[in-house]
Amino acid sequence: MKKLLLFLPLYLFSFTLFCQDTTRILFIGNSFTYFNNMPQMVKAFADSTKIPVSIGMHAPGGVSVGDTAQGTTAHMNNPVLYALIRSKKWDVAVIQDNQGRFVRDSAQFPGSSKVVQGHLKLMDSIRQNNSCAKVLLFAGWGVKTGLPPYGNTGIEMIQRILRNYVVINDTMKEIISPIGDAWIKGINFLPSVDLWSSDQTHPSNEGSYLTAAVIYSTIFNLPCKNLNYQAGISSPTANILRAFADTVVFNPALRIKYNLGGMAKITLSNQTNLLTVPGNHISYKWYKNNQLVGNSSSLALSGLGRYYALVKESNNTFIKTCAYDALSVGMSETLRESEIQVYPNPVNQAYFFLELNSDEKITDLVLSDGSGKVMPLAFYQSENALSCDVSALESGCYLMTINTSKGPLRKKLVVLR
Repeated sequence: MKKLLLFLPLYLFSFTLFCQDTTRILFIGNSFTYFNNMPQMVKAFADSTKIPVSIGMHAPGGVSVGDTAQGTTAHMNNPVLYALIRSKKWDVAVIQDNQGRFVRDSAQFPGSSKVVQGHLKLMDSIRQNNSCAKVLLFAGWGVKTGLPPYGNTGIEMIQRILRNYVVINDTMKEIISPIGDAWIKGINFLPSVDLWSSDQTHPSNEGSYLTAAVIYSTIFNLPCKNLNYQAGISSPTANILRAFADTVVFNPALRIKYNLGGMAKITLSNQTNLLTVPGNHISYKWYKNNQLVGNSSSLALSGLGRYYALVKESNNTFIKTCAYDALSVGMSETLRESEIQVYPNPVNQAYFFLELNSDEKITDLVLSDGSGKVMPLAFYQSENALSCDVSALESGCYLMTINTSKGPLRKKLVVLR
């Protein structure tokens, strides 16, 4: 560890953010992520530099983030995925949607796919489980030969995908991994290496390797050019692919465009109900329950809720701070094992759901606010699930008391409007 720090002084700050303990990375996607076990390649890059990494993956073939036709298989509605999100305090979530949802004209998404809403729902749930978590958007590739009218070549499709990821990140304020830019480098400057597999859609081993290199460098803010992990690729080719990854991740213009500086971690400090952001920054935007409430360097707490700041750095990138939850003293969760899953949480729609995955049965459900006041709640029970109508509730933090056949269980619920 000490030798690594000596050789990489310029990257000390980012390295210490993620590598004092194991960095937990969750990959959410489909076959573009699953092919060639790309997440394991990211881990292998980290292993080669002695950075401890733990990975998780939910990548069933053909699944999109928000396709309404896919029902509970779509990522935004999938209880299995939400259970995985809650299983660990993930430090980074890499979200790979069906890239075909991003190939239309600028800011145009298919009406059958809730692209923006789905990404926001996943982001909220990931950050509810770990308020310091970072979301990495997988800006990848399309069909090798293009798909008119959505691009006459593979490069044109990639350019459309990249443009629409910038559009969606105007709302999310997270980080875009510039995978597509690195692929364009490979197509233009290393044409002898095919980044696509024989179906001209999925990645070849080299394509997955280049993708993993970009994701590794994006997460850890470390160059991969001189690493020795090659994934079975010839040394000259692997060296060039890693160099392509570095040239896009550390390009100053792209760092601003894709908010690559947003991977940094900032924890809010609270002194006498005044929240402050450590460090010096150009500007501040404070949010309470996702509503803008201030723009100074500090913010006085104004009631119960979830607070965070979006700060602008001197390099014109933005960092979303860890969240601070202002809750009543009595709002504590029950720390006992239960297979009752709550999703989505936070909830920004009319309903949330409780999934029953064992013989534990719910006999009653009571929802109260921070002062202990019981809130009206209509719920509808089926054989293995409970759907709860919270359309009348305002944004804030609530406490659910779930009476079950195995005893009472208390869980926090965050409502965002």
